[in-house]
Amino acid sequence: MRKYSREMIAQVVSANDIVDIIGSCIELKPSGTARFKALSPFTNEKTPSFMVSRDRQMYYCFSSSRGGDVIRFIMEFEGLSFNEALEKLADRAGIRLESTGREDNQADYQRRRILELNAFAAKFYRRQLLNPATGGSGRDYLKRRGLQESTEARFGLGLAVDSYDQFRDAALKQGFRETELAASGLLRKGDRSFYDFFRNRIIIPIKDISGNVAAFGGRDLGDSPAKYINSPETPAYKKSQVLYGLYEARDALRKEGKAILVEGYFDLMRCFDAGIENVVATCGTALTEQQAVYIKRYAPSVVIVYDGDAAGIRAALKGISILTAIGLSVYAMAPPDGKDPDEFIRDEGAQAFRDRVAGAQDFVNFYIEMNAAQRGTFEGNTEIAYALFAIVRTLKGSLRVDQYLKRIAEGLGIHEWECKRGFEEFCRNQRLPRRVETMPTATDAAAPVPRPHKDDIDFIAALITFSALHDVVLDNEHEIHTESPVFSLAKRVVRRENGALSLDELESGEEETLYTAAASIDPPEAPKARRIVEERVLQFMVNGWKERLTLLLQQERRAQQDQDRVRSAELFDQILELKKRIESPELNRDDASEV
Repeated sequence: MRKYSREMIAQVVSANDIVDIIGSCIELKPSGTARFKALSPFTNEKTPSFMVSRDRQMYYCFSSSRGGDVIRFIMEFEGLSFNEALEKLADRAGIRLESTGREDNQADYQRRRILELNAFAAKFYRRQLLNPATGGSGRDYLKRRGLQESTEARFGLGLAVDSYDQFRDAALKQGFRETELAASGLLRKGDRSFYDFFRNRIIIPIKDISGNVAAFGGRDLGDSPAKYINSPETPAYKKSQVLYGLYEARDALRKEGKAILVEGYFDLMRCFDAGIENVVATCGTALTEQQAVYIKRYAPSVVIVYDGDAAGIRAALKGISILTAIGLSVYAMAPPDGKDPDEFIRDEGAQAFRDRVAGAQDFVNFYIEMNAAQRGTFEGNTEIAYALFAIVRTLKGSLRVDQYLKRIAEGLGIHEWECKRGFEEFCRNQRLPRRVETMPTATDAAAPVPRPHKDDIDFIAALITFSALHDVVLDNEHEIHTESPVFSLAKRVVRRENGALSLDELESGEEETLYTAAASIDPPEAPKARRIVEERVLQFMVNGWKERLTLLLQQERRAQQDQDRVRSAELFDQILELKKRIESPELNRDDASEV
């Protein structure tokens, strides 16, 4: 893993304004002086608690206790390593990173090499498609598909010719090793040698949330029984954490506030081709919890578009269950006559598809309508109701649950009280599944850090903001003896004129969490800030004296037991002095509080 100097890292951080970076990922709203607020991208919260400070270049999420600088946010939000986040931000700022040396980390190195190989492969396959000598079959197929050339270029469509070694030889010539090619999934090992995995197929690059080509899909141009094949999982590609088209759809998802979820590559590309860009695709795999969390980061509601056959309905139901469990508003629709979105838009036009999406039903009415043949009988109603109960029971909020139960009762033509009784019985007989609250991140494996107390946050925020208060700590530091991370952080802050610290200067997770929280909020007003600092320092002193008093009392008892009158008298004098300090009137005001 490449190592970079502190100066190089600081240069990248200073070149990327944290408000601009986070604002491009989630919707930020002004909240105070140079402060912004948003719904947390890491938890399923209803009230915004995610704070960003422009002047301190820090963020803090009060609902998850996560915070940091712009590099940490990219790591958390996109699931990247430190170096990957740093390199992404350096590219954005046009900074050329210079490493101080290299310390190998096999997993990071392999992931980086696979991404470099995939970038080369995407360009190679694209050239093969555009080359008149090799691209005829691919261009003929895409012509029949009817996509605009600009759409094909935007998604980087390419061609793998019907050859067992053309890509292999080109990659080896470029300096990649066969072991790297095999690890990427682009080569397979045969009885005697490695051969190209993708052959005689349209190549569809699959990008991760950062825009890296993480994997490929391949659409057969011949008579293979496997119409579509995909790259296997690699250190750079985890199927459960990638949605096709999410990188391209991010801006449209935020703008529309709604995601359209389709199944296939060409369903998505057809939508983009028609000017409908708030679309993501699962690409033939079942929707996962991690993918649902990614959707929620960009849009609060989802319209699932699935085939109207039995398999499509089952897939839709599973997807609905996952999406509703994390708090998304979920609607569903199936194009008529068994058509997929690609076919429907080609036949009926983009506006007809938009109208269908706008009129999509909530998941209750959609599922009941798709199972109309079963409705009306006791057995059929029970089966439909139980399938919907399994979704409703994952919802938060009794009002929301009651509204959906009312819709189920209306849709099935049964009494509302009967529906509620059936739901309660169903819940008693089921084990409630784990709710999906957050997306796993690079820091989740670390030991949990206690959530900082508001008094501690205000104390540090006052010191960060008002340098005139630094002397309150410095003048009394010699009287304070504590291992508290709060005071340890305070000492670090007051040794900086402007109170600004970087994350690598903080010694513990508790210090880091407290500092980022304090740097992200509006500080207290000056008079209140002085009172907070003076009282907190005073209490640190008192607590230190009390600890010292306990120790002296123990020592004095031992001196009496040893009949050491001189030592006992010395200790007794010290005890009296400490008691006077602790019991003095100015230290026992009603507004004083324990640390």
